[in-house]
Amino acid sequence: MKKIIIIIITLLLSISLCRVYGAENNYLRAKFTESTVSGTNFKEITITPYRYQNGTKLEDNEETSYYIYLPSGHQVIGKSATFVADREGEYPFTVYYSNYKKTFVYKVDDIDEDEDTDEDEDTDISFEYELKYDYEKKQILFHMETDKLRTVTTPESTTVTNEVNYYVDNLTNNVPCEFSIKVDDVNYDYKIIKQGEFYLLIELWPLDYNNYSTLVEYKGYNFTNDFNYTVYPSKDIYEDNGNYEALVKSTEGSSQNLFIFNIDDIDYRRPELEAELQDDGTFYLEMKDDFGLDYIITFDGKYIPIGKSSAVKDYSYTHTTAITYDGEYIFTVVDKNGNRNVETVKIDSKKTAKKHKLNLDVHEENYTEELFENKGLPYDDSEDETTYFEAMIPSYMSGSNFLFKPNSPITRAEMVTVFCRLNDLPYDRNAYLKAKFTDIETHWARDYISMGSAKKYVSGYKDKTFRPDGYVTRAEFCQMLTKISAYKTKLTSIPASSNYNFDDTAGHWAESEIIKITSRDLLTSSGSLFNPDKPITRAEVVHAINMLYGFNPSNLELSFINSMYKKYYNFTDIDGHKYYNDIIISAVGMYREIIQ
Repeated sequence: MKKIIIIIITLLLSISLCRVYGAENNYLRAKFTESTVSGTNFKEITITPYRYQNGTKLEDNEETSYYIYLPSGHQVIGKSATFVADREGEYPFTVYYSNYKKTFVYKVDDIDEDEDTDEDEDTDISFEYELKYDYEKKQILFHMETDKLRTVTTPESTTVTNEVNYYVDNLTNNVPCEFSIKVDDVNYDYKIIKQGEFYLLIELWPLDYNNYSTLVEYKGYNFTNDFNYTVYPSKDIYEDNGNYEALVKSTEGSSQNLFIFNIDDIDYRRPELEAELQDDGTFYLEMKDDFGLDYIITFDGKYIPIGKSSAVKDYSYTHTTAITYDGEYIFTVVDKNGNRNVETVKIDSKKTAKKHKLNLDVHEENYTEELFENKGLPYDDSEDETTYFEAMIPSYMSGSNFLFKPNSPITRAEMVTVFCRLNDLPYDRNAYLKAKFTDIETHWARDYISMGSAKKYVSGYKDKTFRPDGYVTRAEFCQMLTKISAYKTKLTSIPASSNYNFDDTAGHWAESEIIKITSRDLLTSSGSLFNPDKPITRAEVVHAINMLYGFNPSNLELSFINSMYKKYYNFTDIDGHKYYNDIIISAVGMYREIIQ
């Protein structure tokens, strides 16, 4: 008997539930109307619920009210509710009446999100740009030529012109220099990175907030020959902070430099937004944004324009709709570039709605979360385990035809060129005119020779010749390291830990210099002979220089340098060499791990 009673009760409950929820699709219906928000292409969606039963629409009276939950989760009690849609997508509205509930989804698919942006304003602006070098001022400059007279603003001045020469000050090796050039009120952003005689010019295109990325274009330049080089890749996409690579290479492949640089300023900024509930139940909002604020969508679906005629970067706003119930209240603020921030304020100091608790889950769909997802997530490396590297010194040696020739002698011209690169001397194309050497006028290294001799890196001969293609002896190399003023402090910081007694150095003109260098193991020799008058090899030079500069990479740093070498270089004559590590450092550069 009890079993029969339980079955009957279960059936009655099922019938009741079917009445409440099974018939809800037939009982609750809604009419949607759509209108355009003035001055925008946004849509104001108005939902008007009604009841429908037995083929007849039930008329509402003055006391009839519906509980309507907007796409933001806000509850409206009344006969209709409105919400402004600023993006294409599906907007859910959930309606309650008595024990009935239904979620209506309204689709908006005719909003062009890019219609009000300024991304296409520069389509009619045409210009060419490149880097040049002023050999008199010994200074790099950014050169731009426009298609016609335009208003051009550099960091220094504003003028109406079709040609601009902007001198870039205080460029330091491996430290990116950033600047903007404005052409007829359109900004173009650039970075310059210097590595010795090579420059990498980066143009940053407008940020693609849909893909969280920045497209950049590269140009390479070498001031020693005033030549613009090809860069591989010619374009890149910055999707996150980290290390990026660009190979600046001459078309014939005889000269190249690898740039490995760290980008650490990517945050794909979204507006800053703080919302606070005031004592009178209204919300007070404070907003900031570098690109200029555009508008707000409030929790109750209202569109609030900000600074449509000018770029407003700081804005405060009090939303006059007072709240009564606990719940989550969503505000959306959007900047001029379409970048948005969504702030959800959870209130638990009010009271719970009598009928239905205010909660985003009322929609029983994921529409709301997707609809209000942030565009332009801020960069946060708190959980990022990526290792970044920074250049301590750029590459200072190169090979040719896939050969480094580690055991070949180094010439006097090559040696002085290396010293000039390592000490980052401002290049002087006319330096050779001031030199008194009679045999360098047509030599490829004539300016380096003149610059280096002026710094007393290398001396000439009594007959006024330099003999640029002559080989540097081991004794001469020791003398160079000891007499270059920039290296004296480096030498004294290295302890003299060895005591060699070579049979062929006593009484040699460079005996004291040889002792200083060999006692610090910068240059050594097997056996009892040092061979001071024999040519020093290219591999021995890079080993000594790397030790002098303290380039003793960790396993992780060496692995990174080696990976870059194998990716961009392919010397066929260094595998298994005693100084393999020193050679690849000289070709790629020395990189240190950035300790977070």
